[in-house]
Amino acid sequence: MGTVPKQVGYVLFPNHTEALALYNRLKEAQIRCTLAPTPRTCSVCCGVSIRLEHPEDIPTVERWIQANGITIEQIVVL
Repeated sequence: MGTVPKQVGYVLFPNHTEALALYNRLKEAQIRCTLAPTPRTCSVCCGVSIRLEHPEDIPTVERWIQANGITIEQIVVL
């Protein structure tokens, strides 16, 4: 029996400026994330995304997005 791959969240952006703005805020808040290429299955954005190590952080990330006026395309879990 194979192991089930761990799910991660991706925040997709219309441009890299928005990605960097949110990335810096999330790092300040100590939310585990990395800048990453957008997965091919989600290639509807600028090519840069934020990979969230823990999908359960998504509600917190959504609050940071709203509080800081950051524009995103969508958040997906893969």
